[in-house]
Amino acid sequence: MKIAEDERPFLAAEARALAEHLDEPLARERFETIATAAEAGEIPESLAESVGTLAGLALETGRVRTVHGAPGVRAMLALWKRTPQGEAAADDLEELNTALSALRGLAVESVRVAATAPGSYSFSIAAGDYEVRLIVDRSGVRLASLNVGGGGIGE
Repeated sequence: MKIAEDERPFLAAEARALAEHLDEPLARERFETIATAAEAGEIPESLAESVGTLAGLALETGRVRTVHGAPGVRAMLALWKRTPQGEAAADDLEELNTALSALRGLAVESVRVAATAPGSYSFSIAAGDYEVRLIVDRSGVRLASLNVGGGGIGE
């Protein structure tokens, strides 16, 4: 996994910061290896998922913004998008956008948002003969159901 020049200092710093706080020697070593490899500009593919975990953690907690500012956020987000986690999220969003394209050009009849659990929400849209229900939670946005012909919002 290639690491762009502008991503290297941020990834290396975040990997070292995490490694310093890990008690488990193998985990600490993994993130120290990521830091060293980031400085060299290439991460072994075997560590790509750990890079995704690290980038996601740094972005989600706000640490990268607090410590490195907007340039760090831009770099870590670009990096995360190339990790297995980022690529999986892009694939999921492409699938979701394909499903939502059924609503294109239709008049929206209703939109409803409901809490389904702490930090989890259901977002329902009715348009024409289609009813779509999305789930939005910490793991992302996913299609819960797509009903055609007024069958009601289902699972």
